[in-house]
Amino acid sequence: MKRFFVAVATLLATTVVAEAQNTSGILLNRDIIPASSLVSLSQREDIGTARSMGMGGAFTSLGADMASFGYNPAGFGMYQRNEISVSLGVSAAHAKNYNAYSTSDNNRTRFIINNFGASFKVYEGTGALTAVNFAFGYNKTADYNYNMSYEGPATISSLADAFADMANGGGLVINSDNKIADRNGYYDYDMNPYYWGTAMAYKGGLINKGAEGWYPDEIAQGAQMRQFTDLASRGSAGEFSFAFGFNINNIVYLGASLDVQTIYRKQTIYYNEYINYTDGNEPNATDFPYQLRQFEFGQSMVIDGSGVGAKFGVVVRPVEGLRIGFALHTPTYYSVLYRYSASLSSVAKSAGDNPYGWEVVDGYVYASESTPTLQDAGDNRWAFTTPTRLLAGISYAVGPYAVFSVDYQYDAYRALKLNYSPTETGYNNDLFRYNLKGTHTLRAGIEAKPAPWLSLRVGGGFRSKLLNDNLDTIALSEPMADSLWYASAGVGFRFGKITSVDLAYQYRNTRYSDYYSFHTDLNGKPNASPLYGLDLINHNIALTFAFRF
Repeated sequence: MKRFFVAVATLLATTVVAEAQNTSGILLNRDIIPASSLVSLSQREDIGTARSMGMGGAFTSLGADMASFGYNPAGFGMYQRNEISVSLGVSAAHAKNYNAYSTSDNNRTRFIINNFGASFKVYEGTGALTAVNFAFGYNKTADYNYNMSYEGPATISSLADAFADMANGGGLVINSDNKIADRNGYYDYDMNPYYWGTAMAYKGGLINKGAEGWYPDEIAQGAQMRQFTDLASRGSAGEFSFAFGFNINNIVYLGASLDVQTIYRKQTIYYNEYINYTDGNEPNATDFPYQLRQFEFGQSMVIDGSGVGAKFGVVVRPVEGLRIGFALHTPTYYSVLYRYSASLSSVAKSAGDNPYGWEVVDGYVYASESTPTLQDAGDNRWAFTTPTRLLAGISYAVGPYAVFSVDYQYDAYRALKLNYSPTETGYNNDLFRYNLKGTHTLRAGIEAKPAPWLSLRVGGGFRSKLLNDNLDTIALSEPMADSLWYASAGVGFRFGKITSVDLAYQYRNTRYSDYYSFHTDLNGKPNASPLYGLDLINHNIALTFAFRF
């Protein structure tokens, strides 16, 4: 379906974007990929192998492990034999919401494939170039699987108020066919998809137009709203990599990889609102022949696409046991399609009078609406570029008994860029520059070998805040991972020269940005849900099987 902007003047498109800037929250503006989603899709987890997980991911200067796909391809130059490995995992996510009366069904557990790959020696010499290894494989870079369900505190602001604000801000009218329409005469779902929610709200009896503009005509003064939100997120991101590692005199190791990225995320949101009145405060039938009692607003958003990027790295071993590594991850250029659809159903109490001809069942009016499916693809696709990443690491091996490793990583998130979209791009890029900052990640790990066949590992790390302290929260359309810390431990068993099995556990706590369910601000008069907070706690288990030959 062609975007509405394509058929109308640029001036009108700019006006719609300006109006959208005054609406936010996880329920609004979902006909587009919001800036906050682009930030979330640019963040990496580098789940890797059980060995790297057990050591806290401090692998920039280490190698001979398939985790090098995610950190430093120079690590493939350290392989002395061929290897095939696969890493399986279990991920359990728990969402902890703040400022909510109650939460439920906030757990999500699933089995995943973290990593698999193979490394082969393609050259071995006696000169300065000691060996060349070629590796290919897959590495999961992000997991989008979690559930979030919460009930908000009682409030006098309804999502119906937000839809009325959007209709007023857009100058929407009721045409001669009794349909909601924009300034140019487009009505219902021929309007810009930004207004699809208002179209359903009008058809479902949530809003109407009076002499002073749009308002929720079936909600009386003194009403209190009970608001329930359920969000289910599914999908993941990963990369298929092709890498070369070079060994120069067992002192310098060089590496490069070409990475084909895949990304898929589907989110479904169901919002239920119940309108209640205290005893003696119910509206009278004369003023309110229909009294809205509840409605459900459902939405489905799918992001599906691919990208390409590269990594370059070097590891130097100036003295026995000491390794110093550096890696550069180029930006990844993503091209993705976006699908969106929504539905709304409502229940209103009828006082008996039925001037609009609606069907009344047992004293209640039931309405149900759904939108067509919007698909942004082809010329309407979305394209964005992720930040550059710089990694540095140092490790020291105490003979065959222990390895100590520390990593530092910098992500230049202010350089995140929306390259192409069916809407306006400049506003999103301004949000990135002014609201984000580069993040600093520190990782550390220890591997001890009390016996040649046994390895014990511990590690951890943290990432600094992504968002500026003066961030305007109403600019956010979904919670974004702001900072995190994690701790891990693992054990490894080596069975002769051929087989090894590694097991690791990681506890990860991610603090997200505050967010609204909905927020509108028309002429300085905001309508908003409570402001919520979120921590996402992940329990990750990884099991790696490796075979050398």
